[in-house]
Amino acid sequence: MIERFNIQTKDLKIGGYIVLLLSSLLYGGNIVAGRLIAGDIPPVALAALRGLFGLLILFPLARRSLRQSPTPSRQDLYRFALLGFLGITFAYSTFLWSIQYSSATNVSIIFTTIPAITITLLALGWGIIPSKLRVIGIVLSFSGLLVIITQGSFTRLLSLNLSPSDLVMLLNVLAVSLFTILGQGVMAKFPPIVTSVYSLLFGTLFLLPYGIWEMFHKSWHFTGTSMLVLLYMGCIVTGIAILLNFEGISRLGSGKAAIFGNLAPVFSILLAYIFLGERLSLYHWVGFTLVLIGIGLCLWPWSTNQENNPLASL
Repeated sequence: MIERFNIQTKDLKIGGYIVLLLSSLLYGGNIVAGRLIAGDIPPVALAALRGLFGLLILFPLARRSLRQSPTPSRQDLYRFALLGFLGITFAYSTFLWSIQYSSATNVSIIFTTIPAITITLLALGWGIIPSKLRVIGIVLSFSGLLVIITQGSFTRLLSLNLSPSDLVMLLNVLAVSLFTILGQGVMAKFPPIVTSVYSLLFGTLFLLPYGIWEMFHKSWHFTGTSMLVLLYMGCIVTGIAILLNFEGISRLGSGKAAIFGNLAPVFSILLAYIFLGERLSLYHWVGFTLVLIGIGLCLWPWSTNQENNPLASL
């Protein structure tokens, strides 16, 4: 019986690794897609449309689970609304605002702190202390992304100038980290696909008022390419990637799931190399290596802590 339980647990973890890898790949493709569609659709309108297309994909997939799951109480709906606000409405809005008023380098560096912020919140708020190996892994992974973002230049790193607008991006990181942690607590009662649907529904509803205003008061440049990219960003990324991310959190815990976010920039660069013809330099490969070693250390069995029970009571 113990052996059977160990096999099932191992299969659960392997499945978690696979879905989080796919999620990171889709999010990486989302960055490339966003560059192709930049300026064609107003930003909040784009976010709202992505949410609507994502719901069109998730609702049919979730129909059976929605019927079989317990009816959400008022408190459950509040929790879904909070998830939607943190992970969809606030995260999308603050990211779009930051990218307009901060440098892309600053935004990228701040965004890579999500794993560190997540394990810090888990330690302070829920008493889940990371192992030394996991801390080393997060530092190595962050260092790898730093090498890539600064193009391997220590001078470029020293010349970074943080502005007040970067505080908004820090709030974005905090919101995404809380979204990941609180989502794990909600999934103690509801399956990942139900959590995904309700979170995306509330997040999109919060985006709609300003998104509709943008549709009538901002300029559009809509082409066939724009439509294809919008379908990818909405149906594939917003719909499927959110579900995969929640599935990975459910299987591995929020602490381990957060470190996979560092793969999204790696996939983005590789996809840009394949589809946009961008060049890869030595610093890219050095950074990729550090990221992968760091993630490997975070996932090493000796770095594992029990993360599920303290969050189940949220």
